[in-house]
Amino acid sequence: MSNQNISIDQLKELFVTETPLIDVRAPVEFIQGSLPGSANIPILNNEERALVGTTYKNQGQEAAVRLGYQMISGPVKQNRLDQWLSFVRANPRTVLYCFRGGKRSQITQQWVKEAGVERPLIVGGYKMARQFLMDVIDQFSEDKKLLVITGPTGSGKTKLIHEMRNIYPALDLEAIARHRGSAFGGLPISQPRQIDFENRLAVSLLKLENRIQSNGPLVVEDESQHIGKVCLPTKFFAHMRSSEVIWLDEPIEARVKNIFEDYVLNTAIGHAQQRRQDQKWQPQHLRTIKSQRHIAQQKFVENEGVQEVLYNQAIQTFEKYKNSLQIISKKLGGKRFQEILGDLENARLDFLNMNEIQSNIVWIKKLVKYYYDPLYLSSLDRRQVIPCFKGSKMDVIGYLQNQKQAC
Repeated sequence: MSNQNISIDQLKELFVTETPLIDVRAPVEFIQGSLPGSANIPILNNEERALVGTTYKNQGQEAAVRLGYQMISGPVKQNRLDQWLSFVRANPRTVLYCFRGGKRSQITQQWVKEAGVERPLIVGGYKMARQFLMDVIDQFSEDKKLLVITGPTGSGKTKLIHEMRNIYPALDLEAIARHRGSAFGGLPISQPRQIDFENRLAVSLLKLENRIQSNGPLVVEDESQHIGKVCLPTKFFAHMRSSEVIWLDEPIEARVKNIFEDYVLNTAIGHAQQRRQDQKWQPQHLRTIKSQRHIAQQKFVENEGVQEVLYNQAIQTFEKYKNSLQIISKKLGGKRFQEILGDLENARLDFLNMNEIQSNIVWIKKLVKYYYDPLYLSSLDRRQVIPCFKGSKMDVIGYLQNQKQAC
C-alpha cells in the first residue's frame, strides 16, 4: 500500500491484506463499530469531542477547530503523537481514518508527517468504508452461489465446513459470530457488535471472492438469522434460504459424542478434569456432605494457580448451562426441564466430587432428544426443505468431490 490516500477502489486490497488501521475517532464512536484490523488511538477523547461538537453547533467550524487545537497541544499533543508513531513503527503499512475522512484524520496525518512519517488516510473515512462493506454483502447475495450444509445439532456441520475447504471455498459463520448458534452455543469470548459482525462477514467474503469466482459455490452452514446476539444481513440470509441444501445425516450416538466434545471435553470442564488427572490430583482434605442424590459425596479443596482458575471456569460453565436450560424450559415442558436439570446437577456433582465428566452425556442426550431434534425437524418442515443430497460426512465429501470433478 503506497503513501497516497486510499480511495474506494483500493479498499478491497486494504481489507484482504489485513492492513493495520488507526481509528482516530473518539472511543464512544469506536465501540459502536469499527473497521476490521483497527486500533483506536483517538485524536479527541469523548469529553473533548463533545466540547468541540457543542462549539461547532453554537459558534461554527472555525471556533470548533480553534478549540480543538487549544485542547490538543503541548504535552497532550505529544502524548497522542507518540502513540500514533509507536503503532506505525510496529505496523509500517498503517492507514489512518476518522468518520468521514475529514479534519481529524487529516490533522493526524499532518502531525505524523511533521514527525517524519508519511501514512495515507481513507478518503471518505469510516462512513465510506462501511458502506463499501455492506455493498459487498449485498452484491454477493445477488451474484454468487451458495451451498448450505444442514443437519441436526451435533452432526458435525462446522467440522465438515473446515474439512472440505480444499474442495470448495467455505465460510464458518459461527466463527465470525463467535457463537455456535444454539441455545447452549455461547463461547467464553464475547460476541462482536452487530456492525463489527457485518464488517467481518464482508471482509471474509472479499478474501474468498477469487476462489468463489473460479471454484464456487461458497459453502456455509445452515443458520437461523440470529446467531446468538448477532443477526445475518437480510439479503444474505434470504440468499441462504433460497440456496441448494445438503443434509448431513449422522446417528444420534455420533451427534451426542460431538456435542459432548464441544460442550464439555473442549471447555474448561474438560481442561480442568485433564489437568487434575495429569497431576495425579488428590484432595488436600475431605469432608462428607449429603447431596441432592442422597448419597455421600466428597467435597475437594482445590489447589491454587492455574488449576484453581480452570476449576472456577468449569463451575461457571455448568452455571451457564443451567441458565441456558432455564431459557428453553417452556419449550421443554416442566417435567422434562426438571429431569434434564437434575441430570445436569448430577454431572456437576460428579465433576466436583469425583473428577468425572462422562455423566454429562446423560443430559446432553436428553437435550438432543427432547429439544434440539424436534426444533430442527419442525424448522425443516416449516421451510419445506428438499435437500439435493443426504448422507454421512464421508458420503457428503464424496458427493461434493464428484460434483467438483463433473464441473
